Amino acid sequence: MVRHRISLIVILAIIILAAIGLYLFLNLVNPLVAGPLGILVAFALIYVFCLATLLLIVRFVEIVDRLLHPVMTEVREDKLRRMHRRSNYIVAALSLVPIFLLSLNSIGQLGFRDVALVVAIEGLIIFYIIRRV
Repeated sequence: MVRHRISLIVILAIIILAAIGLYLFLNLVNPLVAGPLGILVAFALIYVFCLATLLLIVRFVEIVDRLLHPVMTEVREDKLRRMHRRSNYIVAALSLVPIFLLSLNSIGQLGFRDVALVVAIEGLIIFYIIRRV
């Protein structure tokens, strides 16, 4: 059975490229000159970096789980497939947290209430993902 998963090497390459791109972008581009497109690029690079990092962690956990439980039944394989899809959605949702916090910080609204609101919104998103997927 062919599995359509991103390999660990590709995820590591994405992390390295996003980190290099973010480093270069933040050091070479003036935020006042970049405008809205520059802010969008910075947020996209941060999102890609966080997404790839969390995906790498999830993949390592999946590998350890497969090493600890090598016997695969049909039911367990189906359950793992659903958990894999659910974990991808949760990782995509969690990768938005730094963007939310950075956005709030940029307008001077990063207080305890705002962080609690972001945590509550993320909790609702994850609850929705768990219930629906």
